Amino acid sequence: MPQPGQILCYKDFEFPDDHSKREKLFVVLNDTDRDSVCLVLKTTSKARRYEGVGKGCNPQKKVFFVPTGWEQCFPLDTYIQLPEIFQIAADKLLAGDISRRIYVSSSLSVECFKLLKNCLKQFKEDISAQHWKFIFK
Repeated sequence: MPQPGQILCYKDFEFPDDHSKREKLFVVLNDTDRDSVCLVLKTTSKARRYEGVGKGCNPQKKVFFVPTGWEQCFPLDTYIQLPEIFQIAADKLLAGDISRRIYVSSSLSVECFKLLKNCLKQFKEDISAQHWKFIFK
């Protein structure tokens, strides 16, 4: 089961805006074994909305920026989008259609994941109490 800080690659993810399908990367926030759900944040490599952001936490733009030279887990400069958290039932990761399309591709370093969680704390009022408990136990 995915663990905190791991990067999930979702093959053939359907994008809601244009219904195109391609790979999408997500960052796992919680211990899926313990919580029976997998909480993730979306990522993007499209910089247009995030011009001028610095490495790490950028709360004014609601993003955590991971440039390629900082972490080896992303092939491109990557923006982890905050604070919208997606929930995937753990049993769906184990069986069914979705289990064949999602895999762990890499992990953030312990230090980078700690910085990401500290950044996410700035959005407490935007995160459900249940999700908060799973992420910050």
